[in-house]
Amino acid sequence: MSVAIPEKQYFKIGEVSRISGLPGHVLRFWEGEFKKINPRRTASGQRSYTRKDIETILEIKHLLYDKKFTIEGARKYLGTRAGAEPVV
Repeated sequence: MSVAIPEKQYFKIGEVSRISGLPGHVLRFWEGEFKKINPRRTASGQRSYTRKDIETILEIKHLLYDKKFTIEGARKYLGTRAGAEPVV
């Protein structure tokens, strides 16, 4: 399943919610669980996600919802993906 991400530099949480199909409270929860999701804050305090954040969110969604990973398992998988082969 490929999701089209618009050609923009920054996205608000509502836009990320529509793109990913996830409610805002799930995105906010995942920010605390996954260090790779790190939206910057605007002067008014709104979250501003990058394209890389959205790609990470979509990958986490795939791991949790489709592959049935636990949050801890997804966190470990994402941590090992950059280095050696993941142990699944």
